Formats: sequence, C-alpha cells, structure tokens
Amino acid sequence: MSSQHELIVKLNSLGCITMSGPQAKDYLQGQVTVDVTKMTPYAARFGAHCDFKGKAWSVFTALLSNDVFHLIMRKSALEKSLSEFKKYGVFSKVDIQQANAELSFFGVSGSATISAINSLFTNLNGQHLSVTSNEFGSAICLNRSNPRYILALNVAGAALLGKLTNADNYEDESHWEAIDILDGIPYIEAQTSNQFVPQMLNLQAVAGIDFDKGCYMGQETVARTKFLGRNKRASYILIHQGVDISEALNPGDALEKQAGENWRSGGTILQSAVLNDKTVVFGVLANDTQTGDVLRLKALPEHTFEVSALPYKLD
Repeated sequence: MSSQHELIVKLNSLGCITMSGPQAKDYLQGQVTVDVTKMTPYAARFGAHCDFKGKAWSVFTALLSNDVFHLIMRKSALEKSLSEFKKYGVFSKVDIQQANAELSFFGVSGSATISAINSLFTNLNGQHLSVTSNEFGSAICLNRSNPRYILALNVAGAALLGKLTNADNYEDESHWEAIDILDGIPYIEAQTSNQFVPQMLNLQAVAGIDFDKGCYMGQETVARTKFLGRNKRASYILIHQGVDISEALNPGDALEKQAGENWRSGGTILQSAVLNDKTVVFGVLANDTQTGDVLRLKALPEHTFEVSALPYKLD
C-alpha cells in the first residue's frame, strides 16, 4: 500500500504533551533537539526529547497552535517524557500537561478521502510538515511521496469527522504505521525509550535536529556524535515476505545479522507493521548495513528479513 490508497485511521497509539505559559518557548528550547523559537503556526517539526546523556525519551511531531506547543508522540513513551519535562519545568513559568479527551488523532490518506474532509479543513496545504489549523483542530501534512495528513482534532472536530466518514469502517492502525516505516519516520515506544541518541533514529535525515541551536538537554552528546563521527548505528527498513508474524514482534526485540553461515547480534526493533502480504520493520542496526542484508528475529530464527532502501540519505 502506498499513501495514494484511500485510508482513514484512528491513531489510538498517539498522545500529546502541551506546553503553554509566558516561558513555554524558552523552556522547551532548552529541552529538545529542534529550534522551537523559529516555529510558526504553519509548520510542524520532528524532534526528540533527550536525557542529559543524549538518549531519547521520546520522538515527537511538534506544532504551535494559539501560543501552545503540542508534542505528538507515542502514548507508551509519553508518561516518562512528561515526567522528565515536569521535573525541570518547576523552575519556569510553563504549564505542562497531557492532552487527554480534548484531542483525538486520525490519519487520512488518498485523494478521495482527503477531499471528503474539506468540511473540516477547506484549504489543506500539501507541503511536507505544513500545518492547517482552525476551530476544529490542526492537520499536519506528511508528504515524503504523496500527501497524507495527521489530524489533531478537538471534540467538535472529531464529531464532525465522524459525520463525514464511516467511523465503523476505519482502517487498522497498522496500515498507517507501515507507511510511516516506509517513509523512514521513527517513533520511540516505552520499550525503546532512553536507549538511542537521535542520530541512531535518523532524526537528522528528517530535519529533526538543529545543530546550530543553543544548549539543550543532551546537546553535547548529539553534537559530538555528529562532529566527531562517533555514531555507529542507524535505523533501517526491514521486509519479511509471506506469513504475518507481526504479533510475534515487539519494540525492543533483538535482531541477528547473517555473517556467512553464522548469526551475530544485529540490532533492535523500533516498530513493526503489516502491509498487505509483508511485515515491515524499522530497526536500529549497525551503520554499515547494506540494502539486501539478511537479518532474523533472535526469538524467531526461522523467519528472516531483508534490508530495504531508505527513502533518504544518511549523513
């Protein structure tokens, strides 16, 4: 499936941390890998929230709406990230909250389906990471190949979307996650939180690190990884053809790489999803990995994966 296919998904796996208040911008600037002082309401950013050693607590999509910063991330990683934000936020005039029932997230793809939501957003922008906002919420465009949208909707927006579409026939969320993997967009789950520096997740390849911004939590490690060439790992797309083995895969599972007739430690699964007759995986592997390399799940050695090409170049 490509993002051209008609698709509407309720993204139950996503949650959101909001930051508001007179010092929200300055506080967030000192916590994340992207320069939030340059953000506008019209463009979103990928980014990471790290500990002081540069290990990512979470990976997020950030947007600015009505002077409130929204960090959209996996729910499973949100609790720890929220706790870390609040730990240091007590020293600033910033209100840090988890957006609960007031925000719902949906994925929309395909020209006919996108046209069907014109009552929600009449002037959708097709530029990658553009944001369209109104009284119903915001629509973030993802356009690595074809435009698709993450909708962050308030209660009124979600109710209207339900009237415009058939909520009983929303697609499985795995379809959307598979497109994310093929677009090379990383996510951190609770099982992989605080394990990898942002470059191991390819954040630099999706403009998720601003190397020229000032100090922030973990900045020294992130800069050293870039300028001293100390990163030995990166994220790659893996494809398993045939039988669906997705239920056997979990974030954090160990992979093994074929080395002649033997197998050795190969990497870690970040996320996995099903795409038609294929299981697709995004995993952190050695950065000398080549397209066509073969790996297997350590716990399920009878099933192998082949490394597929990334949609971007790695530094």
